[in-house]
Amino acid sequence: MQSSKTINDNDVRNIVLSYLMHNCFKETAETFISCTGMKQPADYPVDIDKRKPIYNFALEGNALKAIELTNQLAPELLQENKDLHFDLLSLHFVELVRKRKCTEALVFAQNELTSFGKQDRYVEKLEFCRIAWHF
Repeated sequence: MQSSKTINDNDVRNIVLSYLMHNCFKETAETFISCTGMKQPADYPVDIDKRKPIYNFALEGNALKAIELTNQLAPELLQENKDLHFDLLSLHFVELVRKRKCTEALVFAQNELTSFGKQDRYVEKLEFCRIAWHF
């Protein structure tokens, strides 16, 4: 049985553009906008230019610098988006373990990650951190 729903080309284009912007592919997004005839979002270049350094710090494993820059550019973001904040803190913990900075990793986990253990949705992720500790 086929679905009677059709996919709107504009919706697909908006999803693709959103993906490109989210992942800071500025030049590709600009080409996509020009090739499709879409209107460029008003805050588009500013958003990508602000996001790119944060994105790069996270990719490089420098989560604390990503957190610091995020707090400078959007002070309320990490308070409002606890999942993102937890993920960045967890990334830092894993980097400390990877670098064999065990004491620093333990202190960091106790100071920064323990409070997340009170919420069920973070328990599984904290278990992953515990597993990373054993490797």
